Amino acid sequence: MGHEYALDWLDQMVNELDPRRTEPESLDDEQSISIVEKATQEEKRLILMFKRFVFQERKHRQIKNTVNQYLSAAVSLMKTASNNLNQIPARADNFRLALGSVLSCLGEVSAFIVKRYKNLVDRDLSLDMLSIDPGAHDLRKLGNHGVMRDNPELSELVIGAFSDIFLNRRSGEITIGRLDYWVSVSNAVNFFDVSTATTDLFDRLEVIMIERNFNSPLFIKYLTSKFSRMVDIPGDSSLAMQNLALLQKTFNQMPVMKDMIFSNHFDDLSLTINTWFIEEIDFRSKVTRPDVAELDDRSFKKARKYERKTSDKVLCNLTVDQLSLFFKAADLSNIISARSLSAIFQSVAPYLSTPNRADISHSSLRVKSYSVEERDKSLLIDIMTRLTEQIKEL
Repeated sequence: MGHEYALDWLDQMVNELDPRRTEPESLDDEQSISIVEKATQEEKRLILMFKRFVFQERKHRQIKNTVNQYLSAAVSLMKTASNNLNQIPARADNFRLALGSVLSCLGEVSAFIVKRYKNLVDRDLSLDMLSIDPGAHDLRKLGNHGVMRDNPELSELVIGAFSDIFLNRRSGEITIGRLDYWVSVSNAVNFFDVSTATTDLFDRLEVIMIERNFNSPLFIKYLTSKFSRMVDIPGDSSLAMQNLALLQKTFNQMPVMKDMIFSNHFDDLSLTINTWFIEEIDFRSKVTRPDVAELDDRSFKKARKYERKTSDKVLCNLTVDQLSLFFKAADLSNIISARSLSAIFQSVAPYLSTPNRADISHSSLRVKSYSVEERDKSLLIDIMTRLTEQIKEL
């Protein structure tokens, strides 16, 4: 693509067709038709350009960066155009038609990029401005399917979580990651009957959602309530402990799909459920054997005291801004690699601290990576220079 900004005309039109900067009623028929025709030509040109793009660029990283830059720019322009469209006076039909054609062009080009380069698109990029059709994987249509029908309580919970994202829009933005998640769930529900991956303790729908790291608080409550009912045996505490251990063992033996998660805002399902198992076993042990529990408590307190002295976090003598810049540069240069830069931040944030921040969130690293200060660049370059000298001396 060279150095040409391929969205230049569309960018110009979105800014010019702003009802707050011009008189919408002043756009005549000829001008409106001209813009509509140009938008149609631009759509064909841009789609053809992105079809050929992969053959013009050799480096995978360059292709990925360019695709995401153009998609981000297109989505941003669509948000502005959509906002402008809602402010056009009722009588300015020509203006509305012209801006609508520009918005449509941006939408079609963006949809093509997402479809053509799906594996390269940032999985956390919002797709809310695109026309995402959930019909192909609409779980409401699968309510009578055997897998769903066998567990109506969980079926209702799963369909509710799907609807909150794609239909009611109550659960944040739609992203590639979320879209792929629910396509995977839908496919599993449709074709799970031919699978042998099931257990006596978990039904088919439960296995599907555990495999896909369905870390919704409602699902966690569902599972822990089920476990409590299964192990609650009046008068037989030893059998209850055995059942707990068996449940935990069976749960942990179920495979979990890599890079699959319902929400990045909550801990992994496995971590949360195993924490519950540990606490439940510890509580029941104390109830059944208070004398042993008292000794265990003392040991536990000593262990916690030692743990506080020997934190498992790595102290970095960098600021959060500098850390975000470091990991962003490492990602762009392919020194470290993950499905996205956000995934890298999510992986490293829990294990890092700075002199001023004991706890670092992945979202703060992500936000800082968007706006890099020149001062942080200079300081980090100085640090890397010292590191280079240190490596030479090894």
